[in-house]
Amino acid sequence: MDELQKQPEGMQTDPQMVATVTAAVLQTLQATGTIPPGEQKSHPQPEVKTIDLIGLFFAILEKFWLVVICAIMGALIMGWLAGRGTTTYTATSKLYIVDTSSGSINIANLQLGTVLTLDYQEVFKTWEVHEMVIEDLGLPYSYEQMQSLISISNPQDTRILYITVRYPDAKMAADIANAYAKAAKTFIINTMRGEEPSDFSIALEPSVGYRVSKSSRMVMGFMLGSVMAVGLITLLFVLDNRPRSPEQIQQYGGIPTLAVFPDRPKGKAAPRRESGVAAEPTAGMPLLEVTQFPESDFVSHEAMNTLCTNLSYCGPDVRKVMITSRYAGEGKSYVSMNLMRTMAKLGRRVVLVDTDLRASGIQADYQLRYSTEKHYGLSDYLSAHCSVAEVLYQTNIPGAFMIPAGHEAPNPLQLLDTPTMKRLVEWLSTQFDVVLIDTPPVGVLVDAVAMAKFCDGALLVVGYRKGNQSEIGEAVKNIKQTGCKMLGGVLNGVKFRSLSNKHYYYSSERYSGHYSKRYKYGQKAK
Repeated sequence: MDELQKQPEGMQTDPQMVATVTAAVLQTLQATGTIPPGEQKSHPQPEVKTIDLIGLFFAILEKFWLVVICAIMGALIMGWLAGRGTTTYTATSKLYIVDTSSGSINIANLQLGTVLTLDYQEVFKTWEVHEMVIEDLGLPYSYEQMQSLISISNPQDTRILYITVRYPDAKMAADIANAYAKAAKTFIINTMRGEEPSDFSIALEPSVGYRVSKSSRMVMGFMLGSVMAVGLITLLFVLDNRPRSPEQIQQYGGIPTLAVFPDRPKGKAAPRRESGVAAEPTAGMPLLEVTQFPESDFVSHEAMNTLCTNLSYCGPDVRKVMITSRYAGEGKSYVSMNLMRTMAKLGRRVVLVDTDLRASGIQADYQLRYSTEKHYGLSDYLSAHCSVAEVLYQTNIPGAFMIPAGHEAPNPLQLLDTPTMKRLVEWLSTQFDVVLIDTPPVGVLVDAVAMAKFCDGALLVVGYRKGNQSEIGEAVKNIKQTGCKMLGGVLNGVKFRSLSNKHYYYSSERYSGHYSKRYKYGQKAK
């Protein structure tokens, strides 16, 4: 090795060749997997946030009413301001700048006049000239106000100064223009010791004034209002970091989206009562009737079937499934209850365990009706107040069983994170095909993390446009650190019919119309 490192005398290393060979060697090592993946990029590049232009276009179309309102308001405001505007009159006096001290006009005089014309324009910016005009006419204006009334110009290739005054009064506009011409000549003679300019033309009282066109101002206001509305919509769209699509769940959480559920507007349909009873009630097992289920349309029903199908692809060893969310209100219990019902109707023997011992929403939302006087639940069993047989209920859905949350517990974590809970979950997995565990939100309470280590996999319900996208990754990280497998996410509450979502979920609405008329909840309509 030492001999290889020694270079012969007079031999020089080409830096470019060394860099080329080094790059080729590194590329080969990366391709063969010799270099660990974490060391391939010592300086990872920051992720560049891209803007979904198609989504932005549909978002603007969806909020087009806001654009129209802002445009109309802009037109009305500009029209009102134009109506309050005053008529302005313009008067112009002219001075001829030429040196006639020699008694005749020659080329040298004309050239000197051209130079003096540029100098004399600065005369009208001096406070002395403004003061002379103020004293002459008795004007109640300051230096800055007088400066805003006049404008000095010099047409190209001429030695004429135009003194233009704009004023609401026609006579006063002419008087001010002539007073400036007079004051400038006095200042040039007394201060600059120059020859007095000639009056090329005095200002006359204008007969026609200028007023801003109301229609043109309204058009301008209409345009400005539209631009401001579009800019506001664009800004809100870019700054909106709420999850809106399965791609964002994949991007921020690193998990696939197993199903997308539409929103359920309140008052759109009355809740339906779940009909039927268990095919063969088990002797001695208490009964639990689910009296209310939210009415589901064809798209929701097919989305639930899609979720069941995707869960079956996760492997036969995934039997204990935890269903959680980042925080309350994302539809976790809705997914749990409907997943239990759908799996049971597909022929599986399924049990749902409600572990939200702090504030369970299943009891109130679905109006559970018990067949026993004592409504025992999971909290009662974990507190050793009853046996498993007293908390495992057979529902009126054939093949579906439930363990409700029970009475509110003051110490849920101390009850859930125990060997008793672990043994219960293991025993249920031997009695049922699928064990569904509805947990509290993982982003709010640690109860869900405690339950994750007892499960084979977890589903994360993400509410459409709820919370921050980065919270998806935090929830996934908290679940994975327990060793529980992340099965995927469920995007819930998507407004399929809104313009901003049609390019994402067009196929769901396109093909569901025909079948939804003939089928209801997977059964052919009568």
